Amino acid sequence: MKTKPAVLLVQRSCDERETLADWIEGAGYDVVLCSGPVAPSYVCVGDRTGSCPLIEDADVVVLDCRLENQSAEATSPADLLSLYVCSGRPVVVLGSEGLARLFADDDAIFLDEENEDGTGLLDAIRRLIVRPRAGTGSH
Repeated sequence: MKTKPAVLLVQRSCDERETLADWIEGAGYDVVLCSGPVAPSYVCVGDRTGSCPLIEDADVVVLDCRLENQSAEATSPADLLSLYVCSGRPVVVLGSEGLARLFADDDAIFLDEENEDGTGLLDAIRRLIVRPRAGTGSH
């Protein structure tokens, strides 16, 4: 049985992934790490199969939409965001670059500003942790 909420962190940069994970763990959450779609195809497992195997235990997803994708078949940031939103998990989106206009305000919290100390990110996670998951009545 889980003792604390879990955050799935999808971040391409190893250094930034470690920094964000430290902030999130320091705030008392478990963290599941994912680099997002990687070379050579930059296609996400969830895009190929229809579901992300890492999301099962996640209460919130933090998705950095500044992911590298260099092939025509690559999973786009919008497709990744859609995958996580459709999973019923709340999402915090970093570097949304215009994705906010494609999704309802209830689908995700979009953070475009740089966050030197993680306070904006952690505030967003805290707000989403207390919200029930879509279709479940609880989180």
